[in-house]
Amino acid sequence: MVELIEKIESEIGPIEVACYNAAIGAAHSIMEFPAEDYERVWRINTFGAFLMGREVSKRMNERGRGTILFTGATSALRGRSHLAAFAGSKHALRALTESMARELFPKNIHVAHIIIDGPIDTPLIRRTMPAVFEERPADGVLNPDDIAETYWNIHCQPRSAWLSETTLRPWLEPW
Repeated sequence: MVELIEKIESEIGPIEVACYNAAIGAAHSIMEFPAEDYERVWRINTFGAFLMGREVSKRMNERGRGTILFTGATSALRGRSHLAAFAGSKHALRALTESMARELFPKNIHVAHIIIDGPIDTPLIRRTMPAVFEERPADGVLNPDDIAETYWNIHCQPRSAWLSETTLRPWLEPW
């Protein structure tokens, strides 16, 4: 991660907005959950976010500005049967975001956690959850462009009204 951030900063330019959107899950009974699966989920969902946040915040602090956005999930708020690794990693990501926000807000670095609550209209979700697209209207799933617009709006917020967390869900998502 250190090398990646250095490469971006030197070859492309200063990072003004960084978004950590990586996530994987693994579904197992807690009684049979392989430790290596749990660790892999945690490494991608939480440890990777920590590394990215640490590295970009150093550069943003030098410039006195920046935005760091972390994509969370409903599992950051409540666990679910067979999803201990995903829920645990997303709970940890939420806590990491809050800790970073408390430290970095005064340094003019906006840090926010965005909870995604619902299926996103992507080829992967269309392939793995075809029933969702058969049962719901087009605006019953999250549109990637609408998500991106929300992320951009968070970056553009005035410092007097920064949010640290929000939830995005389609209008018919049960919650």
